[in-house]
Amino acid sequence: MSKGNIKGLAHIGIFVKDMEASVDFYKRLGFSLDKRESIHVELAFLSAGTCLIELIEVKDAVRAAGVIDHLAVEVDDIEAAIANAKANGIGIDSSKINSVPILGGVKNVFFEGPDGERLEFFEYA
Repeated sequence: MSKGNIKGLAHIGIFVKDMEASVDFYKRLGFSLDKRESIHVELAFLSAGTCLIELIEVKDAVRAAGVIDHLAVEVDDIEAAIANAKANGIGIDSSKINSVPILGGVKNVFFEGPDGERLEFFEYA
């Protein structure tokens, strides 16, 4: 199998205005709270079956609460995934790859789809 392939949906990121209320809601809906993280924003990862959601609380957020922030797809090699995308005419700036200390360490890069939707390549360390 070649590197840079999409492995599946990594998670769906949702902006929230009140993290505690949102965590409570999703737990009551049947999700389990897997992890809370705080970097420059507050994050909560909740799962149900194979579905993983990331709740994002940002003080003074530009995006409105309740808006789905991004679609993240898991890749096995982020650099190869970017190279594959570029080879198919999709411009992704590899200098914008982040190493983020969440979920045990991940690499990610955000880019836009044709209608301005935020997409993310997401590689577990």
